[in-house]
Amino acid sequence: MKKRIITGLALFVAFLVVAVLDIFWLNFLIFAAILVVAVLESLNLYGIKERSLAIIALIFFTIIPFVSGIQDIFKIIILNLVIVASVLAYIKSDNLKFILPFIYPVAPIFMLFGVYQSYGISALFWLIFSVIASDSGAYFVGKFFGKRSFSPSSPNKTLEGVIGGLIIGVAFGVISGLFLMDMAFVIVVLCSLSVVVFGIFGDLFESYLKRLAGVKDSGVILGEQGGILDRMDGYLFGVLAMYMVLI
Repeated sequence: MKKRIITGLALFVAFLVVAVLDIFWLNFLIFAAILVVAVLESLNLYGIKERSLAIIALIFFTIIPFVSGIQDIFKIIILNLVIVASVLAYIKSDNLKFILPFIYPVAPIFMLFGVYQSYGISALFWLIFSVIASDSGAYFVGKFFGKRSFSPSSPNKTLEGVIGGLIIGVAFGVISGLFLMDMAFVIVVLCSLSVVVFGIFGDLFESYLKRLAGVKDSGVILGEQGGILDRMDGYLFGVLAMYMVLI
């Protein structure tokens, strides 16, 4: 547990450093590396051996710096899915699973970068901080007060913990949103609430995938913290909520 906490703090400090520097092309390269690792981890979860899918996702990602914002990135996501589906149909592939990594985690990672590109590093920090606060709140409330299981996909997650995480995540989300973003109070509240709720189910979805695959973590790159997807699951669903509210 001690190593897990230290790793988590180190990751957060690293993000703060990157956020303060806020160098566009450095952030692009970091996102590209995260994308490749996340796709490779998802291939293991989906039972897919074609590692070249990570390269295909990376090629599409290289288009993103040359578009105007998050709405254009959404078009790239659709184009990505259409092209992959068309190729599968053309070669009469026996494995429809090949399209799954492009739905999750590729599309949400593209949207994360789109949020950064359109609204700045502050919006990304707002998203990440809200989910971290929710996860932390759910863990500690669940540890001390949790009694009822929330879902069979994640037996260790309790209903009490989820409610506590929701309240704490929204509270910290609203505070950080008002401080970081120039937006109306109602938009900040709605966005924080949506991000936290979606983030909770993002974590649940990742647990569901791991149970189907019969693995404890999505990867080992972060040591006791698991893989990239283990740490990003809440963000990958939360960004969808942020997109819907802000757009």
